[in-house]
Amino acid sequence: MGCICSLGDKNTDDKKPSDGDSGDKIGPLPEPPDGKDVVPVRPKKEVVAFTAKLNITHSTPYHRGVLKLVDVLANEGNGYSPETGLFVCPLKGLYFFTVHMSVAGRAQCEIYKNGESVATLYYTSHPHDCTQVATISSIVPLKENDKVWVNLWGHGRHEIIATEDNDTVFVGFYLG
Repeated sequence: MGCICSLGDKNTDDKKPSDGDSGDKIGPLPEPPDGKDVVPVRPKKEVVAFTAKLNITHSTPYHRGVLKLVDVLANEGNGYSPETGLFVCPLKGLYFFTVHMSVAGRAQCEIYKNGESVATLYYTSHPHDCTQVATISSIVPLKENDKVWVNLWGHGRHEIIATEDNDTVFVGFYLG
């Protein structure tokens, strides 16, 4: 167990603190009178966090709008809905969101907050059936009931894929 130290009497001389050999009053705090360990009281931290994956059967979507990632791996705080693809903020604060996409061609998406773009991604992978990962992230201040989602844009098929070896995920968590 570590030592909690405190500086004793205020040093009124121009002496610098030493390593303790000269009798300075630096030392451990006194033990609590009842012999129990002192445990600091910390406020309970709320946990809001989710990870949702694109289902293999939903690979290469051919639509614009909300990308529904229905395979939910974690959903602390129940903010993410796989039915709608929306994260609805349960607790006001600062949040981090990221989207990692396995792309086998072209992908166009955005992180949206209440219908406005926060971060945009346009990606075209290398030829010859090469799958690459494209990522966008953002820190976003949210109020209760604000909505955040992955929005597909552009026309045509989005070559965003999910396989047994490649995942496309949407992740978000509360920072405080």
